[in-house]
Amino acid sequence: MRWIVTLVLVCSFARPARADLASSLYGDVRDVIEELIQTEVTGSVVRTIERRSPALAFYMHGTLERLASPYWGSLGRVLKDDLTVAIADFVYWHVSTGGGDGDIVASAKRFFSCAKQGGGEGAGCKRLLDAIGVQKRPLVEVECRRAKPGADRRVACHIGLAVLAALKGRGEVRQHLIDALAEIVLSEVSEKVLGGRMRDVLTAWVDLPKDLPTPLIEALANPDLGALLSDEALEKRCADFNELKAAMDDPMGAFSWVCFAVTHKKLELNLVAKVTVKDGAASFTHDIPHWEIEKAIRDVDADRFDDDTAYRMFAELAWDKECPAGKEGGETGACAAKRFEPGAQVAVVWLKRPPFRVTLGANGKFSGAPPKFMTSPLLKFRKLSRRIWELRLLVPPSLASYLFYAGQSVSPDTKAALRSLHRMARLVTELRARWYLWSEKKQKGFEELDIAELLHVARASLDKTALESNKILVFLDQHATGGAAKIDIGDWLRMVMRADYRSLAMESMRAALDLQLKDTSRPHETFFLSLSAYLLDNNEGVGEQVARAAFRSAAKELLLSAQHRGVPRVGDRVRFRLLPRLSLRLSFNDTYAVTDGDSRRYVVAADFPTLMFAISDYVGLELSAIDFVAPLAEMALRPAGKYHNYENVALDLFRPRLGVWIAVPQFSRRAALTSGFGARFLDVVRLDDGSDPKMLEAEYKYKRSLTFDAGIQFVF
Repeated sequence: MRWIVTLVLVCSFARPARADLASSLYGDVRDVIEELIQTEVTGSVVRTIERRSPALAFYMHGTLERLASPYWGSLGRVLKDDLTVAIADFVYWHVSTGGGDGDIVASAKRFFSCAKQGGGEGAGCKRLLDAIGVQKRPLVEVECRRAKPGADRRVACHIGLAVLAALKGRGEVRQHLIDALAEIVLSEVSEKVLGGRMRDVLTAWVDLPKDLPTPLIEALANPDLGALLSDEALEKRCADFNELKAAMDDPMGAFSWVCFAVTHKKLELNLVAKVTVKDGAASFTHDIPHWEIEKAIRDVDADRFDDDTAYRMFAELAWDKECPAGKEGGETGACAAKRFEPGAQVAVVWLKRPPFRVTLGANGKFSGAPPKFMTSPLLKFRKLSRRIWELRLLVPPSLASYLFYAGQSVSPDTKAALRSLHRMARLVTELRARWYLWSEKKQKGFEELDIAELLHVARASLDKTALESNKILVFLDQHATGGAAKIDIGDWLRMVMRADYRSLAMESMRAALDLQLKDTSRPHETFFLSLSAYLLDNNEGVGEQVARAAFRSAAKELLLSAQHRGVPRVGDRVRFRLLPRLSLRLSFNDTYAVTDGDSRRYVVAADFPTLMFAISDYVGLELSAIDFVAPLAEMALRPAGKYHNYENVALDLFRPRLGVWIAVPQFSRRAALTSGFGARFLDVVRLDDGSDPKMLEAEYKYKRSLTFDAGIQFVF
């Protein structure tokens, strides 16, 4: 009835001015029919994807929802957003589960098959199903953002978050990668406050190479140093007095500073000086720790330094212990007497040397020990202590209480801090040598970052012991077999950094749908892949018209294999319906050419009533008598001009037609290809001579003619 009422309203205004209204109504009708056919095609595709891969359906929910709707304006953007989350989740899952056999495609098949019935076996699948099935959230969000990841997943989390940021074009990619590298080299302290401080230092060292404390890094980056930094090795080395003497003999040696870096307790015992002073009535003995000796000799003139100066220095330190500034009663007794009167005696026990007693003579100098007995070891210690002091000054302020601490008490994390700093130095040194992996020039971008190679470099900074206990990098050892035909994690991450959505989408979707490259027997999945590829190939964004062009391009093969439910079948050969059969057609009729010279028109039709007869499940005949849209099509598609006998347009309502339909039951139940012949009773006669196209004048009359058409139809 709606069609009849619309036609009566249009024909009642039999004036050329009403052509615009007819065109508008015809456009609305055409859009409705196009949307019905489009919705049937895309709806069947969506249902197939959801059935074939529930996991892909979860991640592509926005895309499938938009695809099944008539609003495609942001389809390309939504597709990228969905792919971003899916690929980030997959990379995180692949890395956190150990990398499988190294083949990304095989791993992607396992990832997407987890949600299939009977496919959710193993701990990795259970984690994924808990996230997307129970919590209805992406895996990265559940395990890396909503909960604090365990030590075995932190590197994977940072990689997954870096992938997410890279595909979204965000600048925090580099920080996520630094955090991943930090988790590798700082795994021993990452849970502690020290770990946070060292992560900040690593960030500064990596991103600001000009500010690097080069002497400190060179000392720490020695690859042979790792074997000396275990608790057992440090205890053995730093408790050995001979190692201390060797360090003093060679203060610039590669490892002479090691025990001082951790302020080992044995140093205090081995370097303490026991000084005994007898000066007049005063007699006392005090222990002088090595850090006070270091301060006392730091600025002495080596050319004028002799035994007298050495013993006098020890005596002064002992006097300061006996009579410290501010001591109560410090101005009475021995502390009130004059120091170093002739006859004063000093004995020093240091570095296990004999305690010669020296006496202050009338000449004002101490004597009684062999020449240079105390001068030589003090000058050696001075050289060593100067190097320690220089290294101490290079330690970042946030780590000053952990490394090269110039005092007595040290943090219990000092040894772990030294091991971690050694790995940091090795990492930074290697990155400086391989500047193309991480250079200052590339700080603003991340397109050329090679994540896999950076992780390899970080792992190479670990010593054998650390590697044995660090199983989170096992995925780097998995290599896909099969040559160039296989994709490994490095290839995948390089595509991520380049934001190569098309390649990522094609590989992941094919894996999710288990669709081979040359498989043409599954038109729904092929359509979805083709449409996705078309949208992702457009780098400038996709508008409504472009999206629909993508649909037409990708749907061509799909429509050629269209299936039907509304059409009859062999078991139910005849189907008579009072609902109209909607079609998109290319129509040929000689009367079309009278006004515009072209006998072809692209039209929509609403045939009524419909009688369909099935010859087989795939082919049949169809018969109809009326086309409700034909008068609207005539008024909307004719050239502008002056037309007489306008009411005769109603004759175009009657369109007896005999046609043939073609269907593929495996595709759709409502869409069909159709072709046929029909009668038309409306004629157009030109009244002008045609000399001026802008002054067209014609008259509508009754005349029988034959129409041929071919197209696609929607059957209720």
